[in-house]
Amino acid sequence: MGLDKIENKSGWLVGGGVLASIVASICCIGPLVLTVLGISGAAALSKFETLRIPMIVFVLISFGIAGFSLYQKRNSCEQGSICADPSKFRRMVAFYWIGLVIAILGISSPQWVVFLFS
Repeated sequence: MGLDKIENKSGWLVGGGVLASIVASICCIGPLVLTVLGISGAAALSKFETLRIPMIVFVLISFGIAGFSLYQKRNSCEQGSICADPSKFRRMVAFYWIGLVIAILGISSPQWVVFLFS
């Protein structure tokens, strides 16, 4: 696997993990948001509950591989690559952790939405 592929993989995995966490939480947050906005028929989004577990597994795998490749490639950086530049590497790490926090909020939404709106 070339260095370019390693450098680009973690960004795609973080993006996929965030997208999967949004899909995993749409069954719980979606109806609430649509009801607050006054849109009827929001209960139809509860059918996405069947996708919740597979999407959570996808999120965990995506962020696990992204984190491993992000921190592992730091040890195998070549001069001139993205990870060799400390400011770019810090930015990549920041995006990884921000994406992970968003994913955790999405996955845990059934628990905190209850406390927020009860």
